[in-house]
Amino acid sequence: MPSMHPFSQPLSRRRLLRAGGLGLTAAALGPLLTACGDDPATGGGRLSAKVEDTQAGTAGAVIRPISEKEKLLGGLNLSYVAGTGPGDVQNKLLSGALDVASMGPIGAAVALEAGADVVIFSASLANHVRWLVPENSPYRTIEDLRGKKVATPPKNSDAYRSTQLSAAVNGIDFEAEYRAHPGAVLAGLALFERGDVDGIITIEPNATRLVAKGARQLSTITELWRKGTGSDAPLLLNGQGAQRKWVEKNTKTATALAALRLGAHHHIADRPEVLAELHEAYGIPAAEKRAISLLPERLAGIYPQEWDESSFANLREQLKVAARTGLITSVPDQAVYRSLG
Repeated sequence: MPSMHPFSQPLSRRRLLRAGGLGLTAAALGPLLTACGDDPATGGGRLSAKVEDTQAGTAGAVIRPISEKEKLLGGLNLSYVAGTGPGDVQNKLLSGALDVASMGPIGAAVALEAGADVVIFSASLANHVRWLVPENSPYRTIEDLRGKKVATPPKNSDAYRSTQLSAAVNGIDFEAEYRAHPGAVLAGLALFERGDVDGIITIEPNATRLVAKGARQLSTITELWRKGTGSDAPLLLNGQGAQRKWVEKNTKTATALAALRLGAHHHIADRPEVLAELHEAYGIPAAEKRAISLLPERLAGIYPQEWDESSFANLREQLKVAARTGLITSVPDQAVYRSLG
């Protein structure tokens, strides 16, 4: 298969632009790593961080309300920064607008190649990207959609990169074989609902809303990954990522954020019905009763319960496959993940 990797040239503004959608130079990255640390040795003391705010239309939208209601914040003093979902939060992390944001293994490897040393230090989400078509569509498999118009998340998002990866392990060059229309998740939904595209690749809870309205789900990224690799392990979409130096200088804060996240995930596992109760956080109005009823069934399993060696093995495997299929040049020498335990 021809290489699909975008960075065959030396470090340049174009490479940095492709890494995060922003023109970050190496010089510009320096100031982003100078935030005061939380450890006594650095003179800090407050466990503060700029993190993603609740974003309707994303699976992470319930984490803030759960953490506040269940009093999981502890000593954390969080500043919530609004965003527009996949792709945008990665931009904000690389630009310094966020200290911590969702980051997948391929995104972290691409950022590293472009000069941004990002490390994933905590669980975030299992893969929840779905392929759907309208109810009356003649297409029954993702292969049927080859050459057709498909709405997708932004190219620099974990959702888009995992789409490329799961296609590649099944011998499909996604960008060459599909007429992708990448953009903000809500823009993709508008294209799909207007009938301007033949299918959509989207995240939860949006996929559930569409299914509740009659759309047919052709496959999930996890199903495609398992089909192409033979693995039966859950496929992680991303974790909580930060600049490596930020994690080193703010280890207590990062550890507290990791504990908060797993605490929220365990609460979901114990009470999956909370996802239906928090439908408004997802951006689902009360009138969409069918979608609300589907949330516990379709989403409870996408909040990982561990951040351990099995998680790291999954990330390593994704990077190996990404390198083999040309999505990245090679597996980074330095791990793009770490445990704070």
